[in-house]
Amino acid sequence: MPKHSPRACKATVGYSIVLAVLGAFGGAHAQSTQTLAPITVQGSDGESLPPVAPGGKAATGARLGMLGNTDILDAPVSINSYTAQIIQDMQARTLADVLQNDPSVRFTTNSGHMLEHFTIRGLDVSGPTVAFNGLYGIAPKGHIPTEFLERVEVLRGPSGLLSGMAPADNLGGTVNLVTKRATDEPITNLTTSYSSDSYVQGHVDVGRRFGEDKKLGVRFNGVYGTGDTGVSDQKKGRRLGALALDYQDDNWGLKLDAYSSREKIDNGSQGMYGLVATRRNVVGLGELVSVPDADSNMFEGTHGVYEDDGFSLRGDFKLNDNLSAYASVGAANSVGKGLMFGTRVIVTDPDGTAAGYVYNVHTVTRGRVAETGLNGRFTTGSIAHNITASASWLNYKEGTASKANEGWPQNIYNPVAPVFPSAPNAPDYSVDNVMSSFALADTLDFAEGKVLLTLGARFQRVKQKLSDYDESRLSPSVGIVVKPWGENTSLYANYMEGLSPGETVAFNQGYVNEGQSFKPLQTKQTEVGVKQRLGSFTHTVSAFQIDRPTLVEEEVDAGYVMAEGGKQRLRGIEWSMFGKIAPSLSVLGGLSFLDAKQRDTGLRTFGAPKWTANLGLDWETPVTGLSVGGRVVYTGKQWADTGNTLEMPSWHRFDLNARYATKIASTPVTFNLYVENLTGREYWSGLFTSGYLMPASPRAVRLAATFQF
Repeated sequence: MPKHSPRACKATVGYSIVLAVLGAFGGAHAQSTQTLAPITVQGSDGESLPPVAPGGKAATGARLGMLGNTDILDAPVSINSYTAQIIQDMQARTLADVLQNDPSVRFTTNSGHMLEHFTIRGLDVSGPTVAFNGLYGIAPKGHIPTEFLERVEVLRGPSGLLSGMAPADNLGGTVNLVTKRATDEPITNLTTSYSSDSYVQGHVDVGRRFGEDKKLGVRFNGVYGTGDTGVSDQKKGRRLGALALDYQDDNWGLKLDAYSSREKIDNGSQGMYGLVATRRNVVGLGELVSVPDADSNMFEGTHGVYEDDGFSLRGDFKLNDNLSAYASVGAANSVGKGLMFGTRVIVTDPDGTAAGYVYNVHTVTRGRVAETGLNGRFTTGSIAHNITASASWLNYKEGTASKANEGWPQNIYNPVAPVFPSAPNAPDYSVDNVMSSFALADTLDFAEGKVLLTLGARFQRVKQKLSDYDESRLSPSVGIVVKPWGENTSLYANYMEGLSPGETVAFNQGYVNEGQSFKPLQTKQTEVGVKQRLGSFTHTVSAFQIDRPTLVEEEVDAGYVMAEGGKQRLRGIEWSMFGKIAPSLSVLGGLSFLDAKQRDTGLRTFGAPKWTANLGLDWETPVTGLSVGGRVVYTGKQWADTGNTLEMPSWHRFDLNARYATKIASTPVTFNLYVENLTGREYWSGLFTSGYLMPASPRAVRLAATFQF
């Protein structure tokens, strides 16, 4: 397929200009530069974040749901926590940008979708299942902005005990967003940035603490951006306002977070390409075709906007030296209009002939959540106990209406702009679920921390208010950490169960029982591993097995139905790492091997590559304030459909980053450069669902300057 050499030239020229600017500042200010310290949250309320690890891009611990913040070596599960520094270094704008550092995460949507969906350990994790300061149902549902985040925490594997049930799929793991808070030192930062093709953005970050003891904290983040993207003729705009307040007294504290996020996409999107036959009498080609140009736009003339508003309030209360309580509430509303999803075509000929499908969508979501709990400490003989009891309630509503233009003549190598359907009427809610739970856990400390045993269970009830569906499940879990060779090495094992709402058979897919809902899916995981902290370097090696039920297609007299009876098993080995491997060299990333099969059919699970790797290195150069780095991302072969008839090839790409900290007129300034897909490779990068392949994003160059006043 023909390449777009002018676009590649623009990226190369932009990259050269950036290096020249960095070099000029390096020569002019080599004697006065300084490396800006990463901003970390400090506090004294027992909810303070674990410290940042050497290298600055990961933290030494993360939140384990109801168990609170825990050091990685004390956690009986596999966790990582990505910091605000890596968000700045990558100039990450959405959650997906940050999760590109995790070897166990792969994506099932591209930038054309207004929603971010991905997999962890080969299992789906949908956008609505992301937690916001530990609460489900109130995180932004569209592209999740990062400018107001201090940490992005990833817990791999099901964890029903720790976090309860999310509104949608999160069987592969949990992602928790931790918001920024005011620090003891005043914060006044202004970041201006430019991205290819011509997208510009401004970001203000201001934080202060007030009062004689600085008990009151205020942090505000505001973002405005607009311009053309790397997709041909596409334009994006985004706005964010986020306010974080906290008050900390001697025996109690309050935290309030509120945000308002808007994202707009005008004039099209990348597409998703159907290559395998579907049940709706639409026949796909059944073979791989050449990847269209990365900047290809099949949906010119379309537009979409997503609006998210939400808040959370948490109170922590120290009742005595051994007993504390907490309570949280939160709410969020989301509205999407226009080209939200459905950016797909069905390819019918190797020459690119296809049938196009485009939808004008109106979708609404509402989440309301509350949680309360007690934490107590006591001893029985030589054993120390840390007991946590919690109760939670979540009401999640969702409704979608759409108008479609289906089957218009299209060609993936010479796109034809569609007729965008008129806007549909406002939808009624088609989902109105109430999820309530009670959980109890005890972490027993033997031999002064050398053995930590966590026992617990969560009783979860799911009620679908729009039907007669009302089911409950008990999810027991156990985890153990043993430190036989001192504080810096821990062996761990766990048995965890996860729970997600019962699947509903999709409409308009040709199934006789469309709309039928099934009981909650209960996923079971066993895992063993070892964690080590070797000076400034921390790594985890783990082996796991996950078993879960699935729906299967069955033929009946009236046609086809989806029914219970499928069994899926995933076995894997992961190696994750972060920190410094030399005084001036830091590392972040890891390697994952996954063997995923449908036990009832013997077929391999589609969209679950055997091998994945994400590995980044950063070098603090001899030039004061200057560091450079890069990252390689690799994804192995994977089946592209449930029947294992089409295999998607492996792929890899290289990214580049650079950071330079200096002073201009006594004002500290940090310059950041990030280049994704450095060589401009074009390849099939992942799957949306069975048979639908996504192309890689075009090369992106981001340049930013952060002024610290």
